[in-house]
Amino acid sequence: MSDTAEDLNYQVKNLLLAYPSDWYIQKDTFDAVKDSIQPIVNFYEDSGVEPRQDTKLDNIIKEPLKDVYTVPFFSEKFCDILLDEMKNLEAHFGFNPNPEEDNLRQIPEITFQDNCPQIFQSLMQTIYTIGNPIFLNIWNRHVDSGGIQIANYNLRDKKQGAWHHDASADISMVVPLNTGKYKGGGTEFLKRGTVEPLPTGHALIFPSFTHMHRGLAVESGDRYLLVFWLKCLQE
Repeated sequence: MSDTAEDLNYQVKNLLLAYPSDWYIQKDTFDAVKDSIQPIVNFYEDSGVEPRQDTKLDNIIKEPLKDVYTVPFFSEKFCDILLDEMKNLEAHFGFNPNPEEDNLRQIPEITFQDNCPQIFQSLMQTIYTIGNPIFLNIWNRHVDSGGIQIANYNLRDKKQGAWHHDASADISMVVPLNTGKYKGGGTEFLKRGTVEPLPTGHALIFPSFTHMHRGLAVESGDRYLLVFWLKCLQE
């Protein structure tokens, strides 16, 4: 990894990633969000006095474990382009563990807010427009800030994660970028169960602090995850 001025001024290779657009999102979910906005907003503004109407998002969002949700989120095209950008980011910055975490819980990662603010802002805008309706549909809560990274599980550096909470966030969202290109993986939640690797682009969503979890070991290949640690709007 180089720390020259040229590397610190990273230039986005895939400019489409710097401009959020409809094609980022899987079509069924995009359409469900659009059709669900009004009953979601009505329920939020009524402070839950009246029951929320059923929404199309109710049919898209699944709950494989108690208070652990999955939803088709990013399109495969988006994930492919982001993986290509990741290779460029890796050449500039490398995957590095977070020095603020203990060694047991460190995972090789590339953080967007530090290394590529253009893509960070684009992804956060997608969270505000697509993620927030989903979070409101589930918990009647929405986010206004967060951190984003790509994490890499592999046999060379880190094949699995240790038990932990995402203590710095309120809502965690984990999106696999290359399911089928590795063996093993999945996410285990303490006393709740295991979610096997989701299809590429599908989001695993759960409360950050209450749900202790760990990434299960990869058996071969590189498992790439797009990870969002999100903070809820304080009202």
